[in-house]
Amino acid sequence: MAKPFTQDDAGKEVVTAEGDRVGTVEDVEEGRATVVSSEDDRENLTDHVREILGWGDSGGDQELEAADVDRNDNDEIVLPPPI
Repeated sequence: MAKPFTQDDAGKEVVTAEGDRVGTVEDVEEGRATVVSSEDDRENLTDHVREILGWGDSGGDQELEAADVDRNDNDEIVLPPPI
């Protein structure tokens, strides 16, 4: 599990284990990151990633918790690889 989210994580890119961008952290509140995805970003969201994160097909903002993350690096948040 990655470290808990803080306001310092706002603005970081969220990427798959393969390095494909799926969104950007817009805000952090109560340890949850709000991730905003563009239409291009959503194309990188495989069914597997959506299922792991509990994200639907909507284009709205999505929440991300530290438990759903493989790594939280200085410049990006990396999702776990497919199993």
